[in-house]
Amino acid sequence: MKRQTSRSPQCRELMTRLSEYIDGELEESLCEEIDRHLAVCEDCRVLVDTFRKTVELYRHYSREVVVDLPPETRNRLWQALSDAGCVSK
Repeated sequence: MKRQTSRSPQCRELMTRLSEYIDGELEESLCEEIDRHLAVCEDCRVLVDTFRKTVELYRHYSREVVVDLPPETRNRLWQALSDAGCVSK
C-alpha cells in the first residue's frame, strides 16, 4: 500500500473532522473511511492517537487543575491549531 503524507487531501479532511471522529459523532460510513485512511497514514494515526490521549487527559484532569495561559501563549496555541486546520479562522 502507498503511504499517505499529512499533505494529502484525505489528511486535511481528517483534520476538519477530528473532534467529531474522536467523540463518535460521525456517520458510521465516514468513520469507516477515516479508519481506512488511518490504516495507511502513519502521520494521521499518530495525530489521532495523540489527540485522543490529550482529550482523555483533559477530561481526567480538567476538574482538578485550572490553567490560566498567558495571552501570548494562548494566541500561539490558537494560531497553531488554526494553521493545522483544526479550527476555523
